[in-house]
Amino acid sequence: MKKRLAYRGSIFTFKGTATLDNLPRKKDDLSDHYLYIEDGVLLVEDGLIKKVGDYNELKGEINDIEIIDYKGKIITPGFIDTHIHAAQSGIVAAYGEKLLEWLNNYVFPFESGYKDEEVARKDLNFFLDHLIQNGTTTACAFGPLFYNATDIFFTEIDKRNMRFITGNILMDTNSPEYFMLSTKDNYDNAKKLIEKWHNKNRIHYSLCPRFALSCSEEMLELSGDLKKQYPDIYLQTHLDENLNEIKEVKRIFPWSKHYLDVYDRYNLVTDRSVFGHCIHTTDAELELFKASQAIIAWCPISNNFLGSGLFDFKRTSKFTENITLATDMGGGNTFSMFAVMDDAYKVCMLQSYKLPSMIRWYLATLGSAKALKIADKIGSLEPGKEADFIVIDPQASPILKYRSAQVNDIFELLFILMTLADDRQIKATYILGNCAYEADS
Repeated sequence: MKKRLAYRGSIFTFKGTATLDNLPRKKDDLSDHYLYIEDGVLLVEDGLIKKVGDYNELKGEINDIEIIDYKGKIITPGFIDTHIHAAQSGIVAAYGEKLLEWLNNYVFPFESGYKDEEVARKDLNFFLDHLIQNGTTTACAFGPLFYNATDIFFTEIDKRNMRFITGNILMDTNSPEYFMLSTKDNYDNAKKLIEKWHNKNRIHYSLCPRFALSCSEEMLELSGDLKKQYPDIYLQTHLDENLNEIKEVKRIFPWSKHYLDVYDRYNLVTDRSVFGHCIHTTDAELELFKASQAIIAWCPISNNFLGSGLFDFKRTSKFTENITLATDMGGGNTFSMFAVMDDAYKVCMLQSYKLPSMIRWYLATLGSAKALKIADKIGSLEPGKEADFIVIDPQASPILKYRSAQVNDIFELLFILMTLADDRQIKATYILGNCAYEADS
């Protein structure tokens, strides 16, 4: 028997036709590329979205189906976090360092503890639970360095039935002796994990060279070889985050035209490559993003926290639409995509550019799904897609309850949610139509 459930509440979703160019910049702009139904119904059947519509129009059709009542709350697609570190929950909010010093003083010592499988299991479950509690249903995450810890991570993701992109960190040089593997061990671990986990249920494997500085040319070449063997796997790494990092990359790879050229030489710049940060990109690098359709993961919170610089959205969006948003939790100090969207606005305001509400929400949902080539499965509430959605309660905190009473349109409501909301606003998170988290009443 098919499992059918109906969820009643305010429905907000983008339509598949939405792009950066056609979404409204202000609330008076007319747009047919998003859907807002104040009293709507989401009908789910066997984990897939069957129908979305107005409650009064559909109530006759669903009168024999169990209805989960979320009136007064917003039902919307789950967030997608495109750059996050699964093994860094224990060093979040580490004080007062720039990128390279922060890695050596905090990150590498902590992540090396994942040699202990019980430590890994505890931390990775904490990580996944808090993603879900913050309304993130899909992420591109850097996994641990070690095979057993990464295998545990895949197992815990699979238990939750999440659509997820991840893999083991690759590091074979310029790292502490206690925290790197040989080139062969990195390669062999990656190949075994690909064979075991890639495209199993809702899991996608990603090659994860931490950044160019931690990988020898042989490691980068072997990564390109794996990408050739398994062309539908992803790649994620870091790019142009810190000026000292860029200077060091040029010293170690003197033949490179620019930082992105290091990855491109080994055929690692494709439409399934996700590059975190991209703050200090040159025009030549942005032209390569345009030609390759590679993906940029903008991490405003960690960029601010580590003092890395301000991402220029206005300039970058002239070259590519494949811009996404991410927490970079670890360097970032939150799991909340609300907070990321808030900082994205502030970063643009510091550059005299107003980043519209609809654009920011799009970057955290359908825009990311499109960039990652999974918009046929997630990112919006359209019939046939997987039922990954969240329920937002705009009255879950006193300030939001007071403030939301003053607005009467979805454009303003999205803005105040992105400015004032936190994990308290996530009433429930659903994965494939099953409740994965529900806040205490």
